[in-house]
Amino acid sequence: MRRLVIGALLVALLVAGCASPTPTAEPNDAPATQVPATVAPVAEADGTISAAGSTTVQPLAQLLGEAFVAANPGVRIEVQGGGSSVGVKSAVQGTADIGMASREIKASELEEYPNMQVFAIAYDGIAPVVHPDVAVDGLTLEQVRDIFAGKITNWQEVGGSDAVIVVVAREEGSGTRDAFDELVMGEDLITDLALLQQSNGAVRTTVATTPDAIGFLSFGYLDESVKAVAVNGAAPTAANVKNGSYPVVRPLNMVTDGEPAGLVKSWLDWVLSEDGQAIVAEEGYITVLDDDADDAPTAALSGTISAAGSTTVQPLAQLLGEAFVAANPGVRIEVQGGGSSVGVKSAVQGTADIGMASREIKASELEEYPNMRVFAIAYDGIAPVVHPDVAVDGLTLEQVRDIFAGKITNWQEVGGSDALIVVVAREEGSGTRDAFDELVMGEELITDLALLQQSNGAVRTTVATTPDAIGFLSFGYLDESVEAVAVNGAAPTAANVKNGSYPVVRPLNMVTDGEPAGLVKSWLDWILSEDGQAIVVAEGYIAAD
Repeated sequence: MRRLVIGALLVALLVAGCASPTPTAEPNDAPATQVPATVAPVAEADGTISAAGSTTVQPLAQLLGEAFVAANPGVRIEVQGGGSSVGVKSAVQGTADIGMASREIKASELEEYPNMQVFAIAYDGIAPVVHPDVAVDGLTLEQVRDIFAGKITNWQEVGGSDAVIVVVAREEGSGTRDAFDELVMGEDLITDLALLQQSNGAVRTTVATTPDAIGFLSFGYLDESVKAVAVNGAAPTAANVKNGSYPVVRPLNMVTDGEPAGLVKSWLDWVLSEDGQAIVAEEGYITVLDDDADDAPTAALSGTISAAGSTTVQPLAQLLGEAFVAANPGVRIEVQGGGSSVGVKSAVQGTADIGMASREIKASELEEYPNMRVFAIAYDGIAPVVHPDVAVDGLTLEQVRDIFAGKITNWQEVGGSDALIVVVAREEGSGTRDAFDELVMGEELITDLALLQQSNGAVRTTVATTPDAIGFLSFGYLDESVEAVAVNGAAPTAANVKNGSYPVVRPLNMVTDGEPAGLVKSWLDWILSEDGQAIVVAEGYIAAD
């Protein structure tokens, strides 16, 4: 499960008033403004929503806010932390429209604030897991706590064989570890003898391959390689979470002072809709939607899918894989990099089920591999932007390259005023910089005189406040503070990306050797579905359809 750890600083998810219609944002760096196909805009939605409280709910609220704002660019959603108790007070005292709490609302709070309304937007569950040969199927919550605290050290003490227990745990600071500490350990500390791992996947692998081991996993990582252990007689399933019998779980709540109305109601309704809950599931949480297939939303899918190739597509594929596996726990999806060319070859040569490529498939590749099938799962676009007073509305791709390379240094050379050009760029290593280097610069290097910034937002602010400046932004950061520049006569819009006229864009492709079938087809179909594309848009890309 991808979990974000974000401090309690105020994060403004989007500045209202975009300069170009339906733009999108840089993945994992910013809010998106591309309208997702799965999110219907709210009629005349305009205004600001403030939310405060739990730092556990905070990152999920930020992602849900980004997706909602993407469909409603007149809306601004501001999310800050402070803790669950702060969230409750902020809502009822009117300092925030919505309070966030990653726990049950206390009876004392409900009594003190009788007008408070509580909305569970997700559930967070964690399961103890053991090596398949451990002859223990269930533990009490106290036994789980004592095992991880090092107070119970032999399986014989809890009804198993005479064997020393090997404790496996997440590293301090991980979201899963924080939740386990809160829900299970209480005042006790995990033993210093625990084998600490850096991810849920690493915990699962270590437990699966280490005799007599026990660990804990977010529900989305449960599979047949480990044995999930019942707690207080309840198996760790979504059904038992929803009926209240499974104890290692907490609700993620949003609260309001009285019945929500207006824009706040619109957002909460969307959060609880299928589209909002798709993002909840993608983040590894349990949805609040009622369904009759709690543990198998997709019928009995099982097996392994391997994907290899582009390191740009890789993190998106991992997120899409996590969400699909969360709904289909019998499935495993293994994603690795290597580059786009490696992705194509891996697919057609059969070393991977799916190849990933963050570029157009070459004509030579299509000719060499006529059975190859190509699926664009998303698009990624970048726009040049200038200070509003720069009297240049369009540039050729070559002019953009020469400006950023320092070969064109005066606006007069491209039809503007007699003024020195101030180049603003992202730092090396950023995703936007890498894409710009690939799509625009080619073999050229960005001038050493460029003012380097650490984020899209910093580029935008610098360009907006620096006369004669030019920079580049992911589509989602376009607003009225800067002027977006057409390239080769095409404005940087999602429509021009999709019709092929805007050049600074690349498809994010998945390829297969022949028509996909079976489990591979099921995953690709899901990626291109409304639920999959909602995640694409939430990650700041342009939807494929």
